[in-house]
Amino acid sequence: MKEGQKLRLLASVVQMLDEAGSWTGRMHIQKFLYFAQDLLGLESGYEFVLYQRGPYSFDLDADIRSLRSIGAVDITPMPPYGPSYGATRLGKVLGKRAPVTEQMVANLRALASELGPKQARDLELLATTLYVLNQGSQSKKAIVRRVISLKPQFSEDDAEKAIQQVRQIQAAFS
Repeated sequence: MKEGQKLRLLASVVQMLDEAGSWTGRMHIQKFLYFAQDLLGLESGYEFVLYQRGPYSFDLDADIRSLRSIGAVDITPMPPYGPSYGATRLGKVLGKRAPVTEQMVANLRALASELGPKQARDLELLATTLYVLNQGSQSKKAIVRRVISLKPQFSEDDAEKAIQQVRQIQAAFS
């Protein structure tokens, strides 16, 4: 996907997350696109690596900053948390021209409704769990151990619930 197409897609994603009642911070945008690529087959071209808060794309982060620099999103400071992003009039116009099919838009909206309202902490755990699940078939116990080793701030119970939630989300979007 070319740079202009990515920015139009990203503007559309910000608007969808806003409409779904999301905080729409950078983490929400990052984790949403990670799930969209994995579950919906969205071909955005972003490469994700496991980073401090779970799957992360450096290129996506740069594109979020680009949206702001062209005036397609506004940032609202929300101390003590990070800023919230909202589509401007330009962002809404760009978002309507996102290079995706109507069916993909419907799927993205449904995914936004599922993930958008979640807190950043929950998205971090869910996306990390999806990342671990995608590494290959392992026992539930091994998956829990791996998730806890990556995210020691979460309990075994949290990790087990995250596996269950991710599998439910996968089933809903497969």
